Amino acid sequence: MDSIVKKLKSIDISMGIGETSRITGATVTQIRYWEKKGFIHPIRHQTGGNKRYSLKTMTKIIIIKSFMDDGYTLAKAGEMIKAHYQDVDTFRTIVTQRLVGLTHDNDITRLNLGPIDNDDGFNLVIEVRGKQVHLLKRPQSHEPG
Repeated sequence: MDSIVKKLKSIDISMGIGETSRITGATVTQIRYWEKKGFIHPIRHQTGGNKRYSLKTMTKIIIIKSFMDDGYTLAKAGEMIKAHYQDVDTFRTIVTQRLVGLTHDNDITRLNLGPIDNDDGFNLVIEVRGKQVHLLKRPQSHEPG
C-alpha cells in the first residue's frame, strides 16, 4: 500500500492557465488576480517555462470560486480555505503520528491511535459504525483496532 501512495504522490499532473480556467470555471483574469494576491501559487517545471497549476491548486481555485459564487469576498474565501487546510493538516498529523492499526469487521471500522499518553497500558480506539462514532479505551494487549 505504501508503494501505491508513493506512486500517486509522484504523479506530476499540471495544466496551463487556459485549461485550468476551463476546468475550474474561474476566468483567466481571476486566476491571475488570485495569484497576484497570494491566494494560489503556480509551479514552473523549468526556468522561463510557462506557469502550470497543480491539481491541488486547481482544487483551491474551485473552492475559492465556489465561495465567491456564494457571495463571499475573496479575502473571506481565503480565510475559510486557510482554516480548512489547517484542519486537514492537523488531521494528517494525527493520522501520520498516531495511527497504529485500521481494521474492518463487517460494518465496523476501528482505528487504533495507540497508547493513551496519561493512561499506561491502554490504547485509544475509534470505532465507526455507520454514522456513529465511539471512542474506546482498550488494553494494549488487545488486537490492533
